[in-house]
Amino acid sequence: MKDVTVELNVQEMGIIISALQNLENVDELRLSHEYGSVSALYNRLYPQWEQMDRSETGIRNDVVPSF
Repeated sequence: MKDVTVELNVQEMGIIISALQNLENVDELRLSHEYGSVSALYNRLYPQWEQMDRSETGIRNDVVPSF
């Protein structure tokens, strides 16, 4: 499997993180069987998102976005 690099802005990362947090159990289980651990992906993305500049979005550092 080849890794790829995708540049995402803070809003796009927030959308992905929020989507991962709001998955229903059945969807998380299906994704885990097909692609791998959802929580592992979240744990890789969240620290990167935390380090991004969110000052222009109005998103506070201590709040995970909920869309």
